[in-house]
Amino acid sequence: MRVLLPLLLVAHAAAFAPSPALLSSSLASRSGALSASRVAAREPKRLSLRMGEPLKSIELKHPSGSSATVYPFGATVTSYKAPHEVLFVRPDAKFDGSKPISGGIPHCFPQFGPGKIQQHGFARNLVWNVKDVSADEPDMPSVTLELTETEETMAMWPNKFKCTYVVGLDEEKLNCELRVTNTDSKPWDFQAALHTYFAVSNIDKCEVRGAFKGSEHLNRMDKPPSKTKESREAIRFDKEVDSCYEGVSGQVVLFDEVKPEQSVTIRNLAGWEDTVLWNPYGNEGMGYKNFACVESVKAAKPAVLAAGETWISRVSIIPGAAK
Repeated sequence: MRVLLPLLLVAHAAAFAPSPALLSSSLASRSGALSASRVAAREPKRLSLRMGEPLKSIELKHPSGSSATVYPFGATVTSYKAPHEVLFVRPDAKFDGSKPISGGIPHCFPQFGPGKIQQHGFARNLVWNVKDVSADEPDMPSVTLELTETEETMAMWPNKFKCTYVVGLDEEKLNCELRVTNTDSKPWDFQAALHTYFAVSNIDKCEVRGAFKGSEHLNRMDKPPSKTKESREAIRFDKEVDSCYEGVSGQVVLFDEVKPEQSVTIRNLAGWEDTVLWNPYGNEGMGYKNFACVESVKAAKPAVLAAGETWISRVSIIPGAAK
């Protein structure tokens, strides 16, 4: 197998492998949950498993007091506390499997936005298999989830694949690594994103800082969408925003002017090449006032994988505004 980017090595032990349930409002029905006795027998030290109704979730806890909650449904991280809550879940979010979880860190794969298949692809609609929950390294509890093709996904997107997602919690940051492998005998391309919702005190009193000035800016709010050069160094939300900044990656900071200590740094380390900003300004039902989506994206130029190749992305979410 040929790997396109160097791997981030994370030690794992104490395998936690529930049955390969598949859940999708449009693709398949939900299978039964694990028994409590099986969970207790295989639960690693310092990691607790909470059985949700009807969705289950895994909670990672770090000795420093930080924590993260991960749902196998959509492989969605819904909470990261360090110690304040860094992420945001919309008030209209559903946790019954009837639709993707609206908030936290949802996945977009193999399509970003609208296109030939359903909006943002199918990865956020499916239950990922929990391959491992690890407490090998006391300072880095983690969970590994995996998604592969099924008859249902092949009917929509006729390509064989394996997605491996590792969420790791250390003292100062949340680390997310997504690996996409072409397990087919032919090449194919795809788009992907982490559609991250970050909590803010007031959407009118925050800004996103990064290498935006001079970048290609696709404004999806224009009819039709327009592409221009961005003239601003920092982006504010004073109206509905849906903007893709091609080639803007690296370090991006969401600065909270009301509570600067609750600002957050998004450090894209590999794979993610674009940044998307989104807020449904004025939509009270979505809770627009208290979140900003700052998304790590690979979409402007889709990734192309030959048979056996692997694409790797890594991002760290760091509480506070890094210099």
